[in-house]
Amino acid sequence: MREDERDELGRFVERFASTLTDAGFPRLAARVFATLLASESGRMTAAELAERLRASTGGVSGAVRYLVQLRLIRTERDPGSRRHAYVVDGSWYESTFLANPFLDRGEADLREGLAILGASPAADRLNETLELIQFLRDETRAMMRRWHERKAAPRPR
Repeated sequence: MREDERDELGRFVERFASTLTDAGFPRLAARVFATLLASESGRMTAAELAERLRASTGGVSGAVRYLVQLRLIRTERDPGSRRHAYVVDGSWYESTFLANPFLDRGEADLREGLAILGASPAADRLNETLELIQFLRDETRAMMRRWHERKAAPRPR
């Protein structure tokens, strides 16, 4: 990659990371995710990320822990070594939308609240929220099915 292309890519990573930070991501985690997403292989070690981002390996370690917890990246063993590599691929959006802990835990919490509240205006609000979560879950599954169909369809060149 030419130096001007590398600079342009670096500006993109920082701009996209800033967008993620504005959406609530910790700054370094946003930079790590954007870097992995824009990298040629989608796979880098902590040392490579630290070097690319001019960040400490300790900071990168915390950022990748955060991203792994959110299921935006996954960890793999670096072949032939004890080092780990961090990978971003299409599975990040699958887990983000389909394995959303808020939806799972929120649904259970709402059901518990409904059992406590009985018939009341508060229970009506909780029930409506529960219905919304169920709707979002159903729509998300349908949307992901359509996404897979779209990805599998031949694309014009």
